[in-house]
Amino acid sequence: MDVYHKILVKVFEITGGKENSEVDLTDLLKREGFYANIESINDFLCSEGWMVAGSRKHTVRITHWGVAEAKRTLADTTDVGSVIAKDAERLLKDSREMIIMLEEFSASASKDKFSVIEKRFAELSSIISRIAAKF
Repeated sequence: MDVYHKILVKVFEITGGKENSEVDLTDLLKREGFYANIESINDFLCSEGWMVAGSRKHTVRITHWGVAEAKRTLADTTDVGSVIAKDAERLLKDSREMIIMLEEFSASASKDKFSVIEKRFAELSSIISRIAAKF
């Protein structure tokens, strides 16, 4: 999740999705550690139509589109967790199979067994890459 979506979700959580509630971006961005970029974050969120300026400087109100985008972002975040869990299960299962293959290879080495191990290692690397991309 990028910074803009992270802040959008925080504003959504603070307001409870109510379009008439104002949030002080100064306080929020200080807590989240992005205060140095307050102007660019504010400009981006407003230009996307997710927020509108509030009654004071650096206060915002979430829009209907912002609520929809925050809900979509939260739904995607939840889904990522289940994808990671599924890939982690697969990684564990395939790793156990790899250990058995390595034991058989060490007992009696052959080119065929080594080829299977190489293929399995590539599959494990692919799973690890998919998991790493989710973080």
